[in-house]
Amino acid sequence: MVFTRTHPFLDLDGIVMGTKQFLTKDDWVQGAMETLRVQGVGGVRVLSLARSLDLTRGSFYWHFRDRRDLLHHMLDWWDREMTDVVIRHIDRLEGTGSKRILALAELILRKNLNRYDAAVRSWAEGDREAAAAFGRVMNKRLGYVAGLFRDAGFSPRDAVARGHLLAIYLMGEDAVRVGASLQTRLRFLRREVRVLTEPD
Repeated sequence: MVFTRTHPFLDLDGIVMGTKQFLTKDDWVQGAMETLRVQGVGGVRVLSLARSLDLTRGSFYWHFRDRRDLLHHMLDWWDREMTDVVIRHIDRLEGTGSKRILALAELILRKNLNRYDAAVRSWAEGDREAAAAFGRVMNKRLGYVAGLFRDAGFSPRDAVARGHLLAIYLMGEDAVRVGASLQTRLRFLRREVRVLTEPD
């Protein structure tokens, strides 16, 4: 059993927080999420995942009861790391609602925090637990972004409409700008945000 792999861990500010000496439950989950992104949920298998992490199946069962338990933790991780952590980060920032909207959008692109959304959405089409998690996370994201637009001075109705447009754009942005450089993507993003945050 191999538990000596090391790699740096970065927070949302890009600061090196330390070096991991052992694979944790989250390491397994992140490996599974990458498999989900590339192969879909059907590709998330215990044996193949263990091989990709250079581990044995026994180490998997140290952290999880079975494959279904892993899938449950994947949904929780996606909710927490791709949504809750982002919300806490933006909540710590000072500035107007418009500035925080731009900061949120740029953070998602710079850190590629939308990279699993399409895969989870596809998974949700054929799985009740995934569908419930996807709906819950979407409601959380849409509600939060709408709140930022209200802070920017828009009416509740306009805030919801603009928040939905931005959230949907961010979820699919990587598909729209396939092959574009990060700077090109950011340039288009800033234009989109400027249009959405300017009063009619």
